[in-house]
Amino acid sequence: MISPGPPPGSALINADFLSHRELLQNMPIKINRFLPGLFVAALCGQAQAGAFQSNITVLSDDIVYTVNADGTYTKDETETFRINTDQGVKQSSQIATKYSTSLQDLAIEEAYTITRDGKRIDVAPDHILEQQSRESSDAPMFDDDRVKTVVFPSAEIGSTLTLRERTTQRKAVFPGQFSLFEYFGDQQEIHSAVVTVRAAASLKLHIDATGLNGGQVASNDPGTQLWKWSLDNAPAHAPELGSVSVIDHSPHLVVTTFPNFEAVGTAYMQRAQPKAVVTPAVQKVADQITKNITDPKAQAEALYNWVSTHIRYVAIYLDFGGVVPHDADAILKAAYGDCKDHVTILQALLAAKGIRSSPVLVNSGEIYWLPRVAAPLAVFDHAITYLPDFKLFLDSTASVAPFGTLPISELGKSALVTDDGSGNAKIVSLPLGDADNMSEEVTLHVSLNSDGDAKGTGEISNKGAFDWLSRALFASLEPGVEPEVASRILAMTGQNGTGNYVHRDPHDLAHPFVYTTEFQLPGYAQFPGPGAIRVPQGLSSFGNIASTFEAFGPEKRDFAIPFPSRHIAETTIITLPDGVTVSALPKPVNIVSRFGSYSSSYEANGHTVTVTRNLTISIQGPLVQPDQYPEVRKMGLTVARDLRSQLLY
Repeated sequence: MISPGPPPGSALINADFLSHRELLQNMPIKINRFLPGLFVAALCGQAQAGAFQSNITVLSDDIVYTVNADGTYTKDETETFRINTDQGVKQSSQIATKYSTSLQDLAIEEAYTITRDGKRIDVAPDHILEQQSRESSDAPMFDDDRVKTVVFPSAEIGSTLTLRERTTQRKAVFPGQFSLFEYFGDQQEIHSAVVTVRAAASLKLHIDATGLNGGQVASNDPGTQLWKWSLDNAPAHAPELGSVSVIDHSPHLVVTTFPNFEAVGTAYMQRAQPKAVVTPAVQKVADQITKNITDPKAQAEALYNWVSTHIRYVAIYLDFGGVVPHDADAILKAAYGDCKDHVTILQALLAAKGIRSSPVLVNSGEIYWLPRVAAPLAVFDHAITYLPDFKLFLDSTASVAPFGTLPISELGKSALVTDDGSGNAKIVSLPLGDADNMSEEVTLHVSLNSDGDAKGTGEISNKGAFDWLSRALFASLEPGVEPEVASRILAMTGQNGTGNYVHRDPHDLAHPFVYTTEFQLPGYAQFPGPGAIRVPQGLSSFGNIASTFEAFGPEKRDFAIPFPSRHIAETTIITLPDGVTVSALPKPVNIVSRFGSYSSSYEANGHTVTVTRNLTISIQGPLVQPDQYPEVRKMGLTVARDLRSQLLY
């Protein structure tokens, strides 16, 4: 099935946190897995005037699962789709399928193009390319994944492509268990899709079918149960940038033999727990890291910081390469691992000091939906750590997240704790951001000379996920490119000037992350006046008030958007040159809604003007739902109006 947009493991940050998310395009910097949200603006090319045109139209998609009693299966899929746009040509003229060589076989059985004039051109064997996955090339001993890429000839607007492939699951991901997840992205037009499941009669199947017609049908084989679902003539829905994953609201089918998520947690622990044993090597490292530290929580923090900064993260998601982590000793020796390896080595090190922990399964991207049945890989693609004695969740793969801080993409999500401290697995909600633990304080000093040139400095301090966000951004920059980034940001915010960022080591997790800015804005004002200037934005924070409501442009939305709670305080102190005084200040603003509050004040004292602005977002959950959206948008419009206010001189 051709799926629009990024895969579940892409872990996008919601665009409202990155007002300058385009700044890294075409720049020589590397972004870790938590920062692809910076490139969301590239999707804006899809937003054109007139009726929405999906990049492809799925003419038919026929999927057949044949499931054995031990949970192994074959999946045969034949899909035919028409290319509608230039982007469709770029995105779909070659199709890559990833598979695990230790668990699966993948065969491309047929692939061809039907040109606009009706000519059939088969894909030549040398245009079916196979190579290591990007992850396996980085960490070959931990990942056996391969990628087969089919390159279609003569793909252009109006041509039709057909791909028939067979996947054979030789080993069940969880022994004796079977699960499948299929979704049909609602951002593409679908004429016909059919999913058939032929399964051993002995299997008890649990079903979540949403937006599809069908169910169990009569089988001619008494040893086989037969199920069939279909989707016909589904129109395409225009994408809503910044919203939850397309998976959250698209027609889908989930089938699993697991009776509940508690059983999934138990099955995961049965395979993962033996890998986290305390070996002599693990004990030695744990003792070295915690030398002279006696408090258990402080020991846990030291061990977490060490794993975060010493075990290189390799992004291998749960659905590939199996769900079994490697032995703790092997992870220590290699000094790298995927998410479940990170959890395992941290679990072993903590156990060496008598501190309990357990794996937690969660989605690392924009998926907030949880299926009604317990298919472990329908949603969960990532593993983090839970410390029951301290009621803390940790994600050491975030690399630069302080102890107890989760990346923004995980806040408030449903997650499966494999052991809540009492020996039981259960679904929980991860901590939310709020005004106390997710905050940002910005102080700008701006001086203007008689020529109207502005020169300023800023100091930004962060707490919680804002701290992680700032660290992650600076950790992704190549040393020395900060001035270029500063210039890009000034240009993107309509300011002509130069600047720089000065920051400490983002990997130093023992201290709060504070960074400073400096900037020059020539010709910012025309003195002696009369005239007017906006309050200079200069180089502020990456999650500033001005960027908070970027996703709230449309009048309405059909889908929810991630929008964590937070508090942002901004103070701007402006010094005017001799001979220039302020003749009128903007009126203060004070608004309160059920989703937060905003206030601003403007004070003049001689040649100095002090502007204070405070924004608090209080959402009961990680998402703004479509029915809540208009009220939050109204608040955002009021804030935007105040940010445009001017000082008269």
